[in-house]
Amino acid sequence: MTQDNQTPKMQAVADAAKQIIKATFLSIHTDDNLMSSVIIRGSHDPHKKWHYNIFQNSRYFIFHIKPMNGYRYYNENDPKVTVQLLSTGVNLDKFRKYTGPVDKVLAKIQIWIEKSESA
Repeated sequence: MTQDNQTPKMQAVADAAKQIIKATFLSIHTDDNLMSSVIIRGSHDPHKKWHYNIFQNSRYFIFHIKPMNGYRYYNENDPKVTVQLLSTGVNLDKFRKYTGPVDKVLAKIQIWIEKSESA
């Protein structure tokens, strides 16, 4: 939530991500604090298999979705967003930064998750 208790501008993107993206462990968070963003944290391993209960000790991934081309806040009238893989664990596949419509961005993330799960 933003400081003035309004719904974050990318809440619809986060809600769509919750419907489309599937992983063994998944956390999706959106915020408008410094800029509009959606952070997707996930792991191919169940929490009980993380060494010392540390997320980074699993086959984890962190994706960042933000408005395209450096815009600070998301505008629903401009449907393109940029996605970037910020961090991964245990040599998971690379993911190229991509800018496109929300549905294609979420589909690319899900395809990457399915492909890297067998890594």
